Amino acid sequence: MTEVFFVLLEEYADWEAASIAAVLNQQEGFTVKTVSNEKQAIHSMGGFSTLPDYTLAEACQKEFIALILIGGTSWRTDKAKEVDALVAKAEQQGAVIAAICDATVYLGSLGLLNDHKHTSNQLQDLQDYAGARYTGGNHYLEVQAIRANNLITANGTGYLEFAKEILLALQVMPEKEVEQWYNFYKLGYYEAIKQELRTAGADPTD
Repeated sequence: MTEVFFVLLEEYADWEAASIAAVLNQQEGFTVKTVSNEKQAIHSMGGFSTLPDYTLAEACQKEFIALILIGGTSWRTDKAKEVDALVAKAEQQGAVIAAICDATVYLGSLGLLNDHKHTSNQLQDLQDYAGARYTGGNHYLEVQAIRANNLITANGTGYLEFAKEILLALQVMPEKEVEQWYNFYKLGYYEAIKQELRTAGADPTD
């Protein structure tokens, strides 16, 4: 099984992880593993308790295909600095690195966004927090999510677009199926069906 690591820090944004984790974990050949500072229960912003599969130290000793950093309220704390080694390991392996919401600000503070197209919640906030370590303002785009080679970033409301870009980057399923999956949850059940009919050249009102 190919492991995909989700880094969850205390007060993580559970809705940002749910969509992509669910579809990845149901695909043959992929398995989701949660990673945090310590192997003890961490709590989401919604009140869920999660017992991580690996500590950060353990994860650094393993092979993985993608590192997904889920947003939350802890990415500007000392706990986030402990993730640095795992990000470096992901770079070394050529793994997909994906960050959403405030985790993008964390990547900015590492200098990882300087040479790639990227997004975040707000450019000014990213610049203020990352300071001189961030020089990528000319690559910043006001979009829900964007993929630049193996780097994926998204703002906090772009969790479906974030998931879509991860699925495409990992080639989890054919592009057409990824688009169908995205439309189903983005447009809603009935509108997604109408969209499918239009694409097939049929009249959705029939």
